[in-house]
Amino acid sequence: MPRTGAGADPARSVRPTMARAVLRTLGPHHAGDPGRRVERLLGDGLPVPERLHARLVAALAARGWPALRTAADRLLAADPLLADLARCGDLSQLLARVGLVEPWFHAGHRTLRVLTDDRTLTVRHLPSLGRDPGPAESLLVCALDAVGTAAAAGRTARVEVIADGAAGRPEEVLRTGASRVAGWRLHWSDGSAATAPRPLDAVRAHFARDPARPWRLPATAALLGVAPRTLQRALAAAGTSHQAQLLAVRLDVAGHLTARTSLPLADIAATAGFTDHAHLTRRFRTHYGCPPSEFRRTGHH
Repeated sequence: MPRTGAGADPARSVRPTMARAVLRTLGPHHAGDPGRRVERLLGDGLPVPERLHARLVAALAARGWPALRTAADRLLAADPLLADLARCGDLSQLLARVGLVEPWFHAGHRTLRVLTDDRTLTVRHLPSLGRDPGPAESLLVCALDAVGTAAAAGRTARVEVIADGAAGRPEEVLRTGASRVAGWRLHWSDGSAATAPRPLDAVRAHFARDPARPWRLPATAALLGVAPRTLQRALAAAGTSHQAQLLAVRLDVAGHLTARTSLPLADIAATAGFTDHAHLTRRFRTHYGCPPSEFRRTGHH
């Protein structure tokens, strides 16, 4: 995370590559004062507060659905965290991993994604640490889903946005000025050839949804519909274990909350599933090479 400083709200911030993608798409005359402020913050290595980013995204949405898709294309091409997602061979693999990456981009919002069959992905866009996402912010995430799933599905989806209680195309939602986007659906004209996610991906996805839960191997295996011994062997074949992956996910969660929010470290420890602040600090230092306070202050990651 970039260092915090005067003029930047450290409460919740967005990933710099996300802000840059929006700024670049807007071009040299980028939304007046909000754009100039974002440009200065990025130039100084400071975080971009989510509320300022929301204003920039609203200016981008005013230019239409193609502008949002262009920003999504740029973000997917530029951010190294998305490189692993780009290599996913099908939708199930992609959806098992995306929840682990998503919080690094915007801690204030989250999505719930369900592949209801081989042809339809249903997504809800929800608050995580605060206010509801605005319509433009939701539509930018929708554009990321539309662009990001194309390679894994082998074709582009038809997008249907749920806004103000009705369904419509993104262009129509933007034209009518919806006050609330609840979510969206992506439809493929034929089967997506989705396969079951690898056991490692499925395990991590469950942990990420509730990292503070006292996970035990039998309970995880039951959620996956396999015997505990079968899951244990599958994880061992991948060179890992149930406990190692639980710790890895908890450290991921703690890392993104430390980087993207100003939550007290004791609260982050509880949310991520660590016993207390001291336990978090010990594990954090081993994994990230510094304590959480330094990680937050210097942008060590």
